[in-house]
Amino acid sequence: MKNVLTILLLILTNAIFGQQIQYVHADSGLIVREKPETCSKRIGKLEYGTRVYIITETEFNLTIKDEGKDISGSWVEVEEVDGNQKGYVFNGFLTSDELKKRIEIKFRDFSLQMELEVWDENETLKTVHIDTAKVSLELGETPEGKKIKIKQSKYKKIEVFQRYENSITIMNEGPHCDLTEWKHFYSDWKKLDYDLTENTFISDSYETYDSENFIDVDINELKKAVETECGEYWSEHIKGIQNVHEYPIGVSMSTIFLKIILTDKNDSVIEKTIEFEIPMGC
Repeated sequence: MKNVLTILLLILTNAIFGQQIQYVHADSGLIVREKPETCSKRIGKLEYGTRVYIITETEFNLTIKDEGKDISGSWVEVEEVDGNQKGYVFNGFLTSDELKKRIEIKFRDFSLQMELEVWDENETLKTVHIDTAKVSLELGETPEGKKIKIKQSKYKKIEVFQRYENSITIMNEGPHCDLTEWKHFYSDWKKLDYDLTENTFISDSYETYDSENFIDVDINELKKAVETECGEYWSEHIKGIQNVHEYPIGVSMSTIFLKIILTDKNDSVIEKTIEFEIPMGC
């Protein structure tokens, strides 16, 4: 009996790991239907970046128009990996390339979408912002080199600019103290390129040396700031340092900013800002 159970477990395990995983890459999400037919009942919707198992492949082929392009594929039965949705979808909007789910940062007249992992304990992504949105990133995540999609219907011209902020961090084996409220280095604003084929802006990427830039500071003033902001332990920890690049002092990128400038049909211009807060330390 034990051998039979072992064989059944192996068969089940192989079936699970043998299932093909794909990702939804439809910008506005992918409709889930009850049957493999365009007129079948809608039973759900899978958002961009959702992981699904391919359960069944059908021979029901389909070609649709998307922004003037023909997209060909077939109906497949899928099951959501991290959820409960199950049904039939058009596989022309599925890909084996690993994708992350998009976050959406909402303002009154537009929203901005990016593939990012964020720490959203304060539910920033549920808020409709007025002028500035602050978003905390997960450890190791960055908004660099990402596609930025802006959804709006009011403005005739949109420009996006990017810059970064460097701050001082004091390191130890594990904990660290960050002077995010003290002095900073700010890069110049850089206008982002626009990809006409995908209707997205492309965020800028930085080199390692960019995160080492800092302004000239008085070391004694820095030590006083550390004692005030971090406490006596950290002040004692850095008492022998001579410059901001001498361990345990370090310079690290703390924030990346996006500035969105929108021009309406009457040539009125508004400006919005998004601050991506980056975890510091090593």
